[in-house]
Amino acid sequence: MNDRRPDGAGIVPGEDAADRVPTPYELLLGRADRTRPFVTHYDAQGGRTELSVATAANAVAKAAGLLRDGLGASHGAVVSLDLPRHWQLPVWALAALSVGARVGRRRPEVVDVRLVGPDALAGLAAGGDPAADEVLVAACDAFGMPVPGGVPPGILDVGVEVRAHPDILSVEPGAASAAALEVGGRARPWPVLLAAHAPPGAGAGPRIWVDAAVPDPQLLLAGAVLPVLLAGSVVLDGGLPPDRVGATRAVEGVTAAAVELLG
Repeated sequence: MNDRRPDGAGIVPGEDAADRVPTPYELLLGRADRTRPFVTHYDAQGGRTELSVATAANAVAKAAGLLRDGLGASHGAVVSLDLPRHWQLPVWALAALSVGARVGRRRPEVVDVRLVGPDALAGLAAGGDPAADEVLVAACDAFGMPVPGGVPPGILDVGVEVRAHPDILSVEPGAASAAALEVGGRARPWPVLLAAHAPPGAGAGPRIWVDAAVPDPQLLLAGAVLPVLLAGSVVLDGGLPPDRVGATRAVEGVTAAAVELLG
């Protein structure tokens, strides 16, 4: 992924951007701090992966391209993100919202698209029905690589599929207005979330720590949406040993815990 941003990226020709609610992708694309971290992920062994604002925007564009142009999931599509606390979780949440989808966590009903992590592979290989029209698997690799050994027939490996899509997204009219985030079983429209969370004034937004203390139904709000709305960044604790948390938070310059922001 590169960090280029051609003139007009994200704007559909003939559309007045001033009359639209911006999508999460456009908020990322429009940030001045494009070289600053946006999402930092620590795995249980202490491995660290970081995406800058620019790289995250590129990743969101590619994921959104797969959802919309590859799978036909756009306005009103229901997307369930069943990933662990990994850097791919905010990328896919913001991508789904940017194409106008309704996004939630571990939805039990049949959905249009379900994205699962590597822990679900055994069930998929055994013929388990993940209750979705389209099922995608992410290896949750540090570099977004494909699933080692491949995936069962009929399942898509995002590490393979996203490569065919550009790192620039032309946003469709009405996508932001159609998007919604499921939080605790309640749909919260993207325009309402945007209006309720004004970013701070001058200076960087909060650097938010997200760990197991965040209830699963609120993980997308804490780990993906708030960092965009508040023009900040997120550090995802994927299971660090407790004795390493304090030092890691200090090194990363964490300024807020997600549980505090969620109230």
